[in-house]
Amino acid sequence: MSGIPSSFQKSAFYVVLLALLTAVMGQTGNQQSSGLELLHADLSRGVEENGIPLKILSGNVHARQDSLELFCDRAVYNQQSGEIHLRGNVRLYRGQDTLLAEEVRYFEENQIAVAEGNVHVFRPGQELRSEYLEYHYNTNQIRARRNVYLHDSDNRVYITARQGEYIPDADYSYVRGNAHLWRVDSTTTDTIHIFCRQQEYHFGESRRAVARDSVHIYQGNLHATCDSAVYQIEEDIIYLMSEPVAIQENNKMTGRQMQLILENRELKRIRIDNEARAVSLLDSLAKKQNTLEGREIILYITDRELHQIQAISNARSFYYLREQEEEQGINVASADTIKVFIKENALDSISVIGGSQGTYYPPDYKGKIVQE
Repeated sequence: MSGIPSSFQKSAFYVVLLALLTAVMGQTGNQQSSGLELLHADLSRGVEENGIPLKILSGNVHARQDSLELFCDRAVYNQQSGEIHLRGNVRLYRGQDTLLAEEVRYFEENQIAVAEGNVHVFRPGQELRSEYLEYHYNTNQIRARRNVYLHDSDNRVYITARQGEYIPDADYSYVRGNAHLWRVDSTTTDTIHIFCRQQEYHFGESRRAVARDSVHIYQGNLHATCDSAVYQIEEDIIYLMSEPVAIQENNKMTGRQMQLILENRELKRIRIDNEARAVSLLDSLAKKQNTLEGREIILYITDRELHQIQAISNARSFYYLREQEEEQGINVASADTIKVFIKENALDSISVIGGSQGTYYPPDYKGKIVQE
């Protein structure tokens, strides 16, 4: 998609996951932990290395500590230090959590797993990936870095950033530094992208993303900017605050607040509140542009094309009239409501409703044109 910054690529970032311990996780930090149990291996032999006895395990290795189950293809267990090095198809399970990696070093005394290589952590409807991850099972704290991203699979939402926090039991994440959220639409053709410096994502019943600081939003041919935005996932509405600006093809919209209203991730309406203004550039060299203003403006979009603009309350318009590519003058109007109909990205007709006043200026008019 043109115009999207290069940060669309997965950003390497540092994520700290802090969570309250719950019954789902199967233990609390105050419980006394039992030692590591070696339950099965197809082959097991003892060796001594630098005076340290080691146990070499291979084939369907299975170990357990409390409610944590550990599986791999092969492992080396140092009973003296309480460290087991698992390699090959490593899987760790506890409650509803699953950790997968190419290799894991697990320290039974502190219950810490250090995972490397294609690390995945799964919870119902959520996923975390990285190349390096430390999972503190005794405190339910995770540190991950290198190519990390979060995935809310229930809503097709992905998040990347440089660093942040993720609290799974609180259904909350916070990231900062080139934060990027994207959500795939129903046809996977017009994915929503939200870029910002800081972002929160709430996984709870009211799923939402809160973007702050230098927010950029891309969807199809739309590019919007603002200082802060809230994306209500279930409602499929993005609320833009703090002087939002939206550009779609040759149309520019501004106001104090703005809403991007979607259906199945496809943009259907843009609503602008307070000091609402929509400008359509006709000729940049001649500085010709159509303008519509009002307390509220709603833009209606069908099949990704703008087809109607409606200004409500204290509406004012300034439009160049054309017919078959010939200029037909200028129409300046004010009314309670003004509706502008667009066809093939050009003005088709204007409807002025309630308390209307207007002035028509013919194409050969040479005097001063007064905008209402």
